[in-house]
Order: sequence, then structure tokens, then C-alpha cells
Amino acid sequence: MTLKQISSYTFSLIILLASCTNSKKKTIDKMFSENILLKEGRICIEGAVLGQIEGISCNNKNLIVLDYHTGNSFTLFEIDSCMFVGRFGTIGQGPNELELGTYGQIEMNNFYLFYDQTGFIGKYNIDSLLEDINTVPSQMVKYKIIDAQLSKAIPINDSLFIGAGTYMSKFQYVLFDKNSNVLDYYMDIYNIDDEDFNKYHKFLSNQGVLRKRPNKNQFVYSLNFSSNIDFLEIKDNKIQLIKSLRMHNPDYRPLSDGGLNRVLPAKNNPIGYIDLCTTEKYVYALYTNKKLFTNNVGNDYNSKTVLIFDWNGNPVKKITIDQEAFYICVDEKSEKMYVAAIDSNFGWVILSYNVGNL
Repeated sequence: MTLKQISSYTFSLIILLASCTNSKKKTIDKMFSENILLKEGRICIEGAVLGQIEGISCNNKNLIVLDYHTGNSFTLFEIDSCMFVGRFGTIGQGPNELELGTYGQIEMNNFYLFYDQTGFIGKYNIDSLLEDINTVPSQMVKYKIIDAQLSKAIPINDSLFIGAGTYMSKFQYVLFDKNSNVLDYYMDIYNIDDEDFNKYHKFLSNQGVLRKRPNKNQFVYSLNFSSNIDFLEIKDNKIQLIKSLRMHNPDYRPLSDGGLNRVLPAKNNPIGYIDLCTTEKYVYALYTNKKLFTNNVGNDYNSKTVLIFDWNGNPVKKITIDQEAFYICVDEKSEKMYVAAIDSNFGWVILSYNVGNL
């Protein structure tokens, strides 16, 4: 069970069971003194070419949409013209196919893949995709690490990987190699001593969004349903903290029914971080103070607020856009931010905003 990028149907089930805690929480957006309003985002992509969007990622040439569309996992666009290139990542269980639920993110000219159920980490070369959209991905590792349950994992290089979630039900991050050898682990999970949470509850309540800094051994992780975000780096095969901003922990209720384990966010728990994207200069965080289950939940899991941090974890600026965004990515070269939103006809669109003068 994954709590990030949950469908409206899953949210509807959770709403019936969520607890009704109403405690006042600190919010990280109060740390930003400068707020910039961006208006009139340009429509870049719209219509039937988009499926149900579950994420977007870009570099300075291409934009890839995770939308599980027509039997494929991803849709590729040329970023300047927003021209449709093709769909790729055939969904299936064959040797050259991807399991449903495989996520991906661009770094430079590679599109990296991760599927938590099998420990698969792979990649596409984007130039190869442009030449032949039917190019198959290469497997980098299929890890098997005892006591590791990872929400996300990404390569540091071809033989080194960082995972976030839980390790030994105690630690948030684990560094491992292509032979599944654990090289380091770091940072206590927030509910390490909570005896009401078994190891599955702890994993489910410590999921989030993991992103890497392009061309650097640095990464950032935001925890779902919280205002907690960590900035870290890898040095000499060790995980080192740059800065941790933990304004409030998520408020979950653990449930077990036979072999099924779940965690349910409290009714008035803030949604917090929704999505992250990274450039060489900044971390962009889509964030909201909206509470869970207050109105139409499917339409609440979005935001007009984007927080910008530098890679030392310092708040830089806050952006307010004129549309509710579900996912974001930034092309540093063209100085544009792309957001996935829903238009007035309830269809998916991708908008672009100029962020060069910030």
C-alpha cells in the first residue's frame, strides 16, 4: 500500500475510517518572508493525449508524464514545443515490461525507474527513446535487503543507491550497492519508539518523496502528511545530514486486520508536502496547509503554493500560482516550471510558468 499519489477512490475509503484529531500544528511555509504571485500559466499539454497523471519529470529537452495510458507507463513530450513524441514502458510482467506502479524521474539524460515490490531500479537513455520509443529499459539492480522497506530509491551512480522508507524499522535512509550490501544507514524515524506501530505500520507511515540533486551526491526527502523535509549528502559512502526541518510529524492511526496492515491519517492532519522537484540550484516543494477530509478529498490533494529551498535547506522564496497543482517539475535552462492541473472541464492539463525572474 502506497500513501503517496493515492487515487480519489482510495481517499474515499480512508475518509470513512479516519480519526478526528484536531491538534494545532506548526507549518513550514511561515518561514518564508517573500511570496511571489505567478499568474496566467500557459497551457502546454492538454486533451486526450494525457491519461490519469501520477507524476511529471523534465530536463531541458524533454518532459515525461507518468500516466499509465493505453497499456504504457509513461508519455514523452518535447519540452519547448510540448509536442507529443510517444508512449513507452509497456505494462506487464515480461522481461522487457514494467510492473504497474513503476515510478520514474529524470536526471540529466537518463530516466530512472523504481518499483518497490520487487526491488527493481532501472533506467532509460532518453536519446535512445527519441530514436526508438520502443526501447526497453536496462536493469541497474534488483536489490534484496533484509529489513528494508523502501518508499523510494534512486541511483547515486551505476553501483550505488540511496533508499528512503524504513530500515530495521528504525532508520529513514539506507545506502546500498548493486550487490545489495548495506553500506550505511541514517536518521531515526519519527515514530521509532511507538509500540502501537509494527514494522509494516512504520513503513507505511514513513513514505515520502525522494529527489536527487543533478550532478551531485545530494538528495532531499519529504515525509507524506507532514511538514518534515531532510537535506542530505553522500560522502565517502556515508550518509551525512545537511539540514533537517521537522516542523510537525504526521498523525496516523495504525490498523491491523488479519494479515492486512494499514495506517490512516487523522481527519484534520495537514496534507503538507505533495511533490518535490530539484535543479542544480534549488529544491521546489509543492506544499499545502489544507487539512485532510475537509471537502472533496480528491480535489484537496493539490496546492497553489510552491516553496523554494537552496541545497543547504534554507528557505529562499515562496511562489503562489493561479492554479491548483498536483505535480511539478522545473526546467532550469529555460527557467520554466511545469505543473499538472485539472481544468474547468475536469480534464488534465500541463501548464508552464516563467520562474526566471525570481
